[in-house]
Amino acid sequence: MSNRVDYEQLAAKLDYVALEKKLAQLAERQPPKRRKTVADVLEPVRERLLALHRKGWSSAQLCEELKGVPIPVSPARMRECLRRWTASGNGAAKRRVRRPGKQATTNAKPTAAPSPTGRSKSGHDDGQPGLKLS
Repeated sequence: MSNRVDYEQLAAKLDYVALEKKLAQLAERQPPKRRKTVADVLEPVRERLLALHRKGWSSAQLCEELKGVPIPVSPARMRECLRRWTASGNGAAKRRVRRPGKQATTNAKPTAAPSPTGRSKSGHDDGQPGLKLS
């Protein structure tokens, strides 16, 4: 079992001058580096990768070429990096419009408008359906 900390006693013993000095020193330094990710490694060649992708290279093809360097990166991670880098230029990611595939358009039944013969018309031929009271 762990002992509970008595913060009242801690506050009484704490040297706030030394703490202020330590925090001031930390403010002048850079924070510790975080672990590099594949996006961090690819950052220097970001524009080149984006240009190749715009020319038609798929993320899988780019990954295969990068394995020879060797930079092991999955196609999904490459797509994520390319998407993030593209979105950073305009501030928001572009949404793709989902279009129905061939299967959806082939099986879809055309919607037919109700036939004008099924409507009942009044004695007046004013083009308005329904009963008219005189």
